[in-house]
Amino acid sequence: MDTLLLKTFLEVSRTRNFGKAAQNLCVSPSTISARIRQLEENLGLKLFLRSHHQIGLTPAGERMERHARFIIEAWERAYEDTALSESHQRRLVIAGVASLWDIFLQDWLQSIYREMPTLGLRAEESTPLRVIEKLDQGLIDVGFMYEVPKLQGVVVNEVMSIPMVLVSTRAGICADEAVSEGYVRVEWGTTFATLHESHFPQRPLAPVRVNSGRIALNLLENCGGAAYLPENVVSVGIDQGFLHPVADAPVINMKAYAAYNFHGEHQELISELLADMGKR
Repeated sequence: MDTLLLKTFLEVSRTRNFGKAAQNLCVSPSTISARIRQLEENLGLKLFLRSHHQIGLTPAGERMERHARFIIEAWERAYEDTALSESHQRRLVIAGVASLWDIFLQDWLQSIYREMPTLGLRAEESTPLRVIEKLDQGLIDVGFMYEVPKLQGVVVNEVMSIPMVLVSTRAGICADEAVSEGYVRVEWGTTFATLHESHFPQRPLAPVRVNSGRIALNLLENCGGAAYLPENVVSVGIDQGFLHPVADAPVINMKAYAAYNFHGEHQELISELLADMGKR
């Protein structure tokens, strides 16, 4: 199977437009059409539904999309492993949910980069579901998330406790006021949602919901409001005076977990690196 055909299929699937896919891949629309036609002939299946200017995936195309992404990622990893072996002794693929990169993963990655120059690194920011899927498929070596993944043969370590604090751009308000007018609800996962509901059972529905602490913080900086954010992320804003802790709001403690395959190639290395993380 030509990986170029799969990459073309994924780009058309993403854009739902042959012209945009051609522009993004720097080829002509006729080349895109020819590649998709060749892939469909190889499979003996139609992957796209075409009507006027609209393009959609067939049921076969929807199934193929998942497999195509897996094949491309596996091929890229195999290529990097082979190419890097000339100059690097080992290679580690790390994935984590976006907010954990802001909280501690970026610093951890930088320390590894500085202290282990012969270790090849690949770092990815991803959704919780994609981190678990890639871990299950062996596409990453270690994944970081807020929830314990339910996977067999996977070692899960708690690596950090993260206090989530309620902050507001308005000083002196109470918690009930903060979660009412101008509240930005950040989706930190199932555990956070359960604890949040237990503390604020009567709160109004938040008009804005986001899945990124970075997005919430930018909204507060530019538009005002309140949100639950990691303590170390808001410390600068509090010091600068544009954010204010909501004094009577409960602190919601979250936990960050690292998961890796018990029989993985880099099991011992990952175990050592996580142990060092706990000492920092």
